[in-house]
Amino acid sequence: MPSTFLGLNTARSGLNFYQAALNTTAHNISNTETEGYSRQVVRKRASNALRLGNSAGMQGTGVTITGIDQIRNSYYDVKYWNNSSICGEYTCKYDYSFEIETYFNEANSPTGYTALLTKLQNSMQDLAKDPSSATTRVQYVNDFKSYTELFKELANNLQNTQRSLNDELVVRVDEVNSIAKQIFSLNDQIRNIELREGNANDLRDQRILLVDQLSELVNVTTKETPILAEDGHDSGATRYTVWINGEMLLDDLQCRQLMAVPRDEKVNETDIDGLYELNWRNKDGTPGDSFALNSPGLTGKIAGLVAVRDGNNNYGFVGKSVAAGTDGQGAFVSMTTDKPFTLNDLNIPDEGKIKVHGIDYYYDSFEAEYDNATGTITGYTFHGLKTLAADGKTQEPADPTKITTGVTARIGVSVDFEGVPYYMSKLNEFVRTFSRHINDICVSGVDADGNPGLDMLNTVDLSGNSLNLSATTGDTSFTSKGASYYRLNALNWDIHKEVESDTAKVVVSRKPAIDQGNVEDCDLLKVIQESLTDNSIFKQGSPRQYLESIISTMGVQTRRCKVSMEHQDNIVYSINHQRMSESSVDENEEASYLIIQQNGYNLSCKVMSVLDEIYDKLINGTGV
Repeated sequence: MPSTFLGLNTARSGLNFYQAALNTTAHNISNTETEGYSRQVVRKRASNALRLGNSAGMQGTGVTITGIDQIRNSYYDVKYWNNSSICGEYTCKYDYSFEIETYFNEANSPTGYTALLTKLQNSMQDLAKDPSSATTRVQYVNDFKSYTELFKELANNLQNTQRSLNDELVVRVDEVNSIAKQIFSLNDQIRNIELREGNANDLRDQRILLVDQLSELVNVTTKETPILAEDGHDSGATRYTVWINGEMLLDDLQCRQLMAVPRDEKVNETDIDGLYELNWRNKDGTPGDSFALNSPGLTGKIAGLVAVRDGNNNYGFVGKSVAAGTDGQGAFVSMTTDKPFTLNDLNIPDEGKIKVHGIDYYYDSFEAEYDNATGTITGYTFHGLKTLAADGKTQEPADPTKITTGVTARIGVSVDFEGVPYYMSKLNEFVRTFSRHINDICVSGVDADGNPGLDMLNTVDLSGNSLNLSATTGDTSFTSKGASYYRLNALNWDIHKEVESDTAKVVVSRKPAIDQGNVEDCDLLKVIQESLTDNSIFKQGSPRQYLESIISTMGVQTRRCKVSMEHQDNIVYSINHQRMSESSVDENEEASYLIIQQNGYNLSCKVMSVLDEIYDKLINGTGV
């Protein structure tokens, strides 16, 4: 049976509820501009009723506060994280693609390759008018050198971009580690509060905000599961787990950390030294399991950085091993590739690492056989194979003849994006193809003294001497350490040292003319001049058309990345607007809630006042 003073307790419960509601509304209003804050509401239910004597009726006892909850929709959180990662990836791709495009646009400027090519053609015309003049010869050599230096500048700029990408990757990894530590710390605080039947809404907001930031860097998923007490009932706390790219980052027991580990070998011939791979850090600070940087599912800024840094347009070096054993250079493995590489576009390093059936072998050189007519390479042999021992040092394979043949062999990975390695390989292909064409013309003639013509375009060996590239004409194989056009690339492209130091060695004439004393003959120079506009040198046409095709390809990719970035940015904005429409604080709504709660509080006070008068009358006015 209800107490005589039940009404006071009922009124008190109303006062308690409206007091809590007013305090919560004040908290919401105070955090209107707080990033990541979710609106909170006081949840309530009717208190347990009491039976009225012997009757079947029930007497209400007021209101009971059941908790203070966040207004948040986890569905929108997941959608936001997924699209935020994609947006972050395309943002990085666009920023760095635009930077690369700028380099080539500058090359197309009044001081770029078009202008230098025109200047070279003009110097050829001047030399044709006076072939025996030392001045015109010097100008001709200098203009050719300026042309090669432009490509070296382009290649160096690309390497600088690759270095920036590599450095930023470390910065982003540090951000991931920092966010992981903060989430792990918040997990501990939230769990301790909620195990004691407390409320950790504000800490949960901080945790979600950190996951938002993490989603820009890498694709992230989370899972929250209840923690059961010893007797099996829900303890009120939860276990919060975070995964990145499908790998666990943290849970209640551990917080894993990533570390950047520099490669000890190159994947592409013109890569900078020390490109980073990512590994999970062991407890002793050593690298542990590798992190799947090249996973197809990886998104976020980290994925964008890796795509531009390592992107080879899906033209990786993959094939089948066909033979293995030992020779005079140690262990070797021979293989064919699935893609038709040529000497001019081959971009693998002269020494590096090849993976055969999942096992890494380090090679110190390689030999390639090719069809001289088409330049297509038909087979490769990698020499001096060694494996990595447990102590981190390389060692000879136990039995090279047991190296598995007929299985997949690869160098690096195929990255489906036109990044720095792709454009470097295109520059290398240009300088090799163009050099071979010009050199073949030059060696068919003689210099001013009637001596056999030297290569005009060349590079130097370790001793600083120009390579004898013309001697490789007609070869059907080359070695990575020997003289061949493979050794020539955009970073080392130059004029033959002897031609540069003695302009009398510039070839402008054929042998019969010089033998007859006709030093003014420039028939061969005209052939060289015509070759600058020859549409048969490249598949794309003339040298200018080849370079313009690169710029066109680059422009298409940059625009595609920009469109994708803007599209994803709009999606992220829309999703965030939807989730904020539920979880954010609306000042007008909170103001209306204040009035409602104030009226409720006043009415509860009025009930208390009325009951006070009634009890006063009952006790003091009717007492005997």
